Amino acid sequence: MEPKEIRDYHSLELLLVGSISFLGGGILEFFIWSANIWFILSLTFAFFNNFFISIITGIIALCISGSFIFWNTVLVSESGREAEIYSFEMGYFLWLASILFLTISSVYFKIKNNRPKSINSNGL
Repeated sequence: MEPKEIRDYHSLELLLVGSISFLGGGILEFFIWSANIWFILSLTFAFFNNFFISIITGIIALCISGSFIFWNTVLVSESGREAEIYSFEMGYFLWLASILFLTISSVYFKIKNNRPKSINSNGL
């Protein structure tokens, strides 16, 4: 019996390869990876001051990326072989935090932009 090897993947490697995971049968893995697409959409809408859509896409990204914490295994080859997830490291939690930060920021700016402008004491 061959000993199990724990392989660490670089974040950039996972970001680039995740987009084609559905080609190897990783439909659920692609679903989790699609949180990046929702995050980029949310970031784009926030940049163009469309905060309502940014909030919606941010919540979708947060729900998808947060659901990964409940996974025990992940597909590692086209043959259907799965590997156990041993731990969630800082990169995963930074990913979640960045999506959460963008969503909360969009909520803040949406509320801030909807407040009526106050009139100062000079009436200007």
